[in-house]
Amino acid sequence: MKGLILCAGVGSRFGSYTHKQHKLLLTVNDVPIIDYTLRAFARSGVDDVGLITGFMADQINAWVGDGSRYGLKVKYIFNPDYKLGNAVSVQVSHTFTNGQPFLMSMGDHMVSSSLLTNVIEYAANCPNNVLGVDFNLNLRSVQEATRVLVGPEERISSIGKHIKSWNGIDTGVFWFNSKIYGAIDQWIANDKSGRYELGDALAYYIERGGLLKSCDISKSFWHDVDNLEDLQHLQTLGIQPDE
Repeated sequence: MKGLILCAGVGSRFGSYTHKQHKLLLTVNDVPIIDYTLRAFARSGVDDVGLITGFMADQINAWVGDGSRYGLKVKYIFNPDYKLGNAVSVQVSHTFTNGQPFLMSMGDHMVSSSLLTNVIEYAANCPNNVLGVDFNLNLRSVQEATRVLVGPEERISSIGKHIKSWNGIDTGVFWFNSKIYGAIDQWIANDKSGRYELGDALAYYIERGGLLKSCDISKSFWHDVDNLEDLQHLQTLGIQPDE
């Protein structure tokens, strides 16, 4: 089973903290952010993992290595256009996934293996693309979150940071089949903004009849690490990898 973790972003909202160190190597209780996600992938049974790198790629490569200390086989895919947005990072992964369905997580979303396992098990009985959705909206701030509107039959009818009608939060964990590449290619070809975020690509996909199903992961731990405040909050929780 293949997994993909997006690690290419600059992490500009951390300010000077990421001028010399990659965002994903900042620590929570002395453990780098990226380690939480890598260990969760290993525990969920995904052992063949591609890391999409860009900004400070050498630091990620040096820290993670071949992945063996996590119980993983890791391959690096460099995205030279990482400043254009994370949809481009997904786009360059097609040589790694090679037509196979894959589990994907944002590198700056600390996730538990139970969340990943829930998405994998849901996808096993679903031929469509899947997003892990948190419906427990009281657990965290939704100001920076990507919002989703889930309707009948667990179908996502709308996604975006600024949609006005919504009932869940995008956790950044997906199960994708190879059709996602064609959808992203088509969207980028039709969008001239110069900034290509996955949420916008998925909104385009849904508007044109694409099916994205929601998997309820509300009982599983996850946390988006966008800024220093998020990092400090996580320190107070005293969590350990994959709790």
